[in-house]
Amino acid sequence: MLNELIFEYQNLIFKVDKVCQELEKIYREHLVCRPGCSQCCEVERTVCSIEAYVVEKQLSSLSARKIKRLRKLHKDDDETCPMLLRNRCVIYPVRPIVCRTHGLPIFYREAEREFVDYCRLNFTQLPENYEFEEKCILDMNPFNVELIQLDKKFFEHVSAKTWHPDKRRSLKNILFEIDIRQSQSSGSDQQGRNNFV
Repeated sequence: MLNELIFEYQNLIFKVDKVCQELEKIYREHLVCRPGCSQCCEVERTVCSIEAYVVEKQLSSLSARKIKRLRKLHKDDDETCPMLLRNRCVIYPVRPIVCRTHGLPIFYREAEREFVDYCRLNFTQLPENYEFEEKCILDMNPFNVELIQLDKKFFEHVSAKTWHPDKRRSLKNILFEIDIRQSQSSGSDQQGRNNFV
């Protein structure tokens, strides 16, 4: 069951990445996103349980030395993503869904408001009141619905407890809770499971 859920999550990531890549092609002349730019990472993020599990597995593949460096760097920093080292993401291959969409025009629904937002470092050549074509905007709602449903199944399978939408994990807590004695091992499934119960 666990492998099936992780496969479903990877499939969701594939779908999100595919849409993002298509939009990146459309907007390539307006995007300044590049390796080393961490403007969108200047916030301490939380992730759902299935994303936390995948992040833990990736952190387990890092050396204990690198994890200690990250911990030292981010110990007193609550404003920068704790997965950054020299403005590079150490979990980039498995970064959470929200991190995969930064910079692009994204459609948001909040309470009774609907709006499009994007990184202000991008699209600087467009007029301030520019209206993006609907087909060229990333609507995260269907992806978020799928992620929530998947996370609920994952959490209840792993913890045997009732899932709650506010049950999220801080990336900083994940970094500081991971057992560095198991770093560069296979990233024990049991360690990931124990953090949810």
